[in-house]
Amino acid sequence: MKAFRILILLILAIPVFAQDIPVDINNISDQQLAQIMVRYQLQGLAPEEVEQVLKQKGVPADQIIVLNRRIASLDPLTGSSQNAYKTKTSEEFTVPRKKIEISGPSAAPSGLRVFGSEIFENQNLSFEPNLTISTPRNYSIGVGDELIVDIYGLSESTKKLKVSTEGYIRFPNLGPIKVSGLTIEEAQVRIREAAGKIYTTIAGGSTKVMVSLGQLRSIRVTLVGEVKKPGNYSVSSLSTLMNALYASGGPSDLGSFRKIELVRNGKTITTLDLYDFLLKGDLSKNRILQDDDVIRVGTYESRVAVSGAVKKKALFDVKKGENAADILRYAGGFADDAFKERIRVKRMGATGFEVFSVKSDGLSTFQLHSGDTLVVDALANTFTNRAFVDGAVYYPGEYGLNEFTNLKDLLVAVRVKENAFVDRALLSRLNPDLTPAVLPFNVKDVLSGKTDIRLQREDKIHIYPIASLREAYSVTINGEVNHPATFTFADNMRVQDLILLADGFKEGASRSRIEVSRRLLSNSVSDTTAYSIIHSIDLGSAKAEDLNFVLQPFDIVSVRKSPSYRTQITVSVEGEVLYPGNYTLSGNKERLSDIIARSGGLKQTGYATGAILLRKTRVNQTSADEALFSSKINTISNQSKRSSGNSFAATDTAKIASNVNGLLVDQKPVGIRLAEAMEKPGSLYDIILEEGDVIKVPKLTQTVQTFGAVNVPRQIAYHSGLGFRRLISESGWFAPNAARRYAYMVRPNGEIKTTKRFLFFRFYPSLEPGAEVYVPAKKDKRPISTPEYIAMGTGLASLGGLIIALINTVK
Repeated sequence: MKAFRILILLILAIPVFAQDIPVDINNISDQQLAQIMVRYQLQGLAPEEVEQVLKQKGVPADQIIVLNRRIASLDPLTGSSQNAYKTKTSEEFTVPRKKIEISGPSAAPSGLRVFGSEIFENQNLSFEPNLTISTPRNYSIGVGDELIVDIYGLSESTKKLKVSTEGYIRFPNLGPIKVSGLTIEEAQVRIREAAGKIYTTIAGGSTKVMVSLGQLRSIRVTLVGEVKKPGNYSVSSLSTLMNALYASGGPSDLGSFRKIELVRNGKTITTLDLYDFLLKGDLSKNRILQDDDVIRVGTYESRVAVSGAVKKKALFDVKKGENAADILRYAGGFADDAFKERIRVKRMGATGFEVFSVKSDGLSTFQLHSGDTLVVDALANTFTNRAFVDGAVYYPGEYGLNEFTNLKDLLVAVRVKENAFVDRALLSRLNPDLTPAVLPFNVKDVLSGKTDIRLQREDKIHIYPIASLREAYSVTINGEVNHPATFTFADNMRVQDLILLADGFKEGASRSRIEVSRRLLSNSVSDTTAYSIIHSIDLGSAKAEDLNFVLQPFDIVSVRKSPSYRTQITVSVEGEVLYPGNYTLSGNKERLSDIIARSGGLKQTGYATGAILLRKTRVNQTSADEALFSSKINTISNQSKRSSGNSFAATDTAKIASNVNGLLVDQKPVGIRLAEAMEKPGSLYDIILEEGDVIKVPKLTQTVQTFGAVNVPRQIAYHSGLGFRRLISESGWFAPNAARRYAYMVRPNGEIKTTKRFLFFRFYPSLEPGAEVYVPAKKDKRPISTPEYIAMGTGLASLGGLIIALINTVK
């Protein structure tokens, strides 16, 4: 039955623990159920046989019923009674393995693992027996095995016979035949002799008998000692010592990998050394197990650690007679970067730790003690024959002194560049005490053979480029060019070349007024008031000295704007005019009345008294702030040049200025009197317009409005008899917190008229259509608190005392 096959699989995978039947079978797991089957020897039995065995062992009837129900629930097909004896596949004998966590002292102080312990955690390696091969000749038949007896020739018959618990098979018409303990060949001879009694042709050879192994039995083995999971194990009868050892998780942290004993009938029949398998692949002592075999793993006798520059860092078990050379060989030998002349051995002495230095040729005679640690040092990170070359050479890098023993040969090999400073270079080296030293040399003299230096290991030669020994040469152009910037200086560069690098003149540039400022170069220590030399160049002339003016490093070229060049200046007219829109000023003295006339004049609905002019103004800035603003724009421009190279253009500066300018500039109303300006062009009221001015002419309005500390702020229709006080009265009069003396009126054009006072009289401004009246509120006066009175009194008392003291001093 399939359910019993599943049970057998679980039995092989789980160690057998002696336990009694639980009180409630329903509360146990399937794995515990499998353990019960093993405990009561129920493997391979039909349900009826299971019930009979359990009754004989005194298991209560109610537990038997529940147990059978649990077995049947494993697979619905198990309700039918069919022969449970089927040939098992190799998969059924595979012992499932899970990774076993390492705990306890295995992680030695050095953090090393025991050599070979990893094979017992490899799920791809389980040492399960190969059931697809023929039965081994030395296989001993036991209880539970199934024999297949084939009779062929003149007579044909096939029988599957199970070995009973008494060691017999029951052949039809022949009675029991004892086969337990026999090999397959011996069993075949005995069965042939018995079968000859009813098959007479067997003696003549015309009928033959062949015996083979069918279903394998399970055997029980015991693992004791230093294994990770000691206990009883049910395994295939073809399982080997390694198979059972793997199922138990292998030797524990204290277990020996060199002495694993197989005990049968109280005698040790073989001793397995795992190193033979790990190092040689030798499994000659991996014996097939028999029922009731005992596998014993003792504690290790001697164990040493190997660390450092070896191929396998681990803990190794040492057998008697093995030395340091053997253990180093087990560790795979030296790593590629190992210092092979000697190794260090750390040992726990009687009163403390000891260290031994062992030369490589003495490893084979050096006897190890348990607890020793072999440390193989790595090579020191130094070179015995290396020199460096860098700087102005075509092939910088590391070079070996075996090929280049002197400086000249090395410089010839690396090829000094044409831009090298050949008058002086530096050779840095280490003195015998490792202190640094510097040897200057003339590159030209070394290459010509006039002088030479013998090289030593770790010498560093640096050839300086000429450009690295001076300030970076540059020239600057500003003013009316498309991309003012700083450029790298080049020999024989002229003013016209620099203008080309700046993408040419702007449209308003003056070609006749270009200035070049040059640094003063003088070795004189006398003070001077001159800072630079100024050259004025006229590219519009035919003078050769102007056209071919050669620049020098750090020159600053300034291109001025032509005094006659002007860009268009626009203003905007909005509101109640015939032709609103943008207008370009014809000159620098065009006035308010001129633009109104060009816009066609006011419409009939236009309200000249309420017209306002908006003009761009710096937000809370003085003239000094204006200069600071320009300085910030230049700083931003210079920073951007350094970060992005010479490609930074004037347009980029303009964008930055525009963005910052938008944050600092606001449009503020300018009080104008458009009606007077239109009546008297050129008068004081007819102001001159500027770039960006906006003229707004509103529609005629017939209301006035109150705001602030009045009881009912509102809009009121204007009429000729409406005065300030009446407007306040119609707004519910002044509020209790109103500051009457500070009331003011804002005219439609933005002008402000305040309340005047003379003696005890107030003179309020006259109203006009569109005006707005504002009444401020008084500030809340907080009463003086008691602590403040105390503080004031204390201060006055102190002041009085000080005055009295001064008076007494004067007397």
